[in-house]
Amino acid sequence: MAAVTKESLAEDLKKFEDRVVAAEKKVTELETEKANWISNPVYGNRSTSDEQRALKAFGCSSPAQLIKVNTGAPIFKHVAPELKSIVKNLKTTVDVSRWIAQWKGQPLDRIGKTEDQDYTAAVKGVEDSYYAKNTLVPMIKAFGTGVASGGLEWIPTGISSNFIAEYELDFVLQQRFRTVTMPTNPWKQPVKKDVNKARKATENTSMTANSWGTTTIDFNAVKLASYQEIPEELQEDSAPDFLAGAKEEVILEQYRAVEAAAINGDDDGTHIDSDTQALGADVAEKVWKGLRRQSIANSANGATVDFGAAFTKTQLRTMRARMKKFGVNPANLMWICGPAVYTQFLALDEILTVDKAGPAAATILKGATASYMGIPLIQSQYMREDLNATAGVYDGLVSNKAGLILVNTSRWYFGQRRAIQVKMMQDLPKDDRTLLASYQRLDFKGHTQGANEVSVVYGFNIPL
Repeated sequence: MAAVTKESLAEDLKKFEDRVVAAEKKVTELETEKANWISNPVYGNRSTSDEQRALKAFGCSSPAQLIKVNTGAPIFKHVAPELKSIVKNLKTTVDVSRWIAQWKGQPLDRIGKTEDQDYTAAVKGVEDSYYAKNTLVPMIKAFGTGVASGGLEWIPTGISSNFIAEYELDFVLQQRFRTVTMPTNPWKQPVKKDVNKARKATENTSMTANSWGTTTIDFNAVKLASYQEIPEELQEDSAPDFLAGAKEEVILEQYRAVEAAAINGDDDGTHIDSDTQALGADVAEKVWKGLRRQSIANSANGATVDFGAAFTKTQLRTMRARMKKFGVNPANLMWICGPAVYTQFLALDEILTVDKAGPAAATILKGATASYMGIPLIQSQYMREDLNATAGVYDGLVSNKAGLILVNTSRWYFGQRRAIQVKMMQDLPKDDRTLLASYQRLDFKGHTQGANEVSVVYGFNIPL
């Protein structure tokens, strides 16, 4: 055995110190690797709360900023659904807390006849209710933020705009049309009218200039409003569920109105459907001209197809052929039908349902239950199936036929002046009630239909 000397002890100590330094270096490297892995957007910030991950995913530093985010915007399509759900839950919780404060005596909002009369009240003590203390405050703290200023930091963002894309409901028709933001009301939107081809060029010869034809689509937004009465006997323990449910309902009512009007609208004074004509002047189907009405008005140029009481491939091909160049690209087209006509589509050999299409096509066809000729097939409860055989309208006499629409969605637009808003407001003084109301201002227009443009075709006299 070798003798222990001062020199050998010093050498052993040096080796041990080197091992300690190496271990400390390795720990530092592992900590750095861990931090990089946590911050990697591919994996998400998994060492922190889901709320912190939501802030990071949407590029926000506080829940006050997060409330303003439209989680359905295309730039956020990569964000995990559970993080989007957290944001939507936060918005509802803030809204409900604010409405409880208003219900208990804080100033109410106002929906005016004109935009300049709309008013969002400054509400104090948003976090003072039992619900807010036990739901909102802990939720905000989970985002790493305290609550201060009596809730004023949430005004006016507490009443957040509710975007259709956020809710991902079955009312997908509106999402398939382009939305034009209206800076003013009314608004003239310039659009391309004509297209040209290049010309042959000859040396030392003047060329004929091509002009880029344009026209305008004149939007005149109308206000669609809905409300739910707040019962006087509502208690604080039942208020959150009621207000959250009422919020969802008044938003759904907006979607229903827009879809019904886009399909069946007629604002000419005498509605094409006699039962709708008998209703009040304020029904959604009387706010603008819908696709059925536009096709019927352009029937002289082939915009309507009589199915002759038989659902056939020939008639479906005829509908597309009548559109000429506007029916070429299936990516721009959409079938709109009711459930009875949809089942008849399923009997066709060429029908491609989502289960047959596979994951890729299923993503492309989001909101569609099938496709035919490569064209998404959208079912709508507002595509009427109680029509007559001669004109495809409701006349109260014959009501055993259905209709079908084929439309080029690139030629029709929603003009949006105000996205859906939800407010707590006072009813008429004589009623002494509080209302949870929704409203939006928009219009639906397309290129002028005629001999040079058939971008929507209506098939009628389809057997049930």
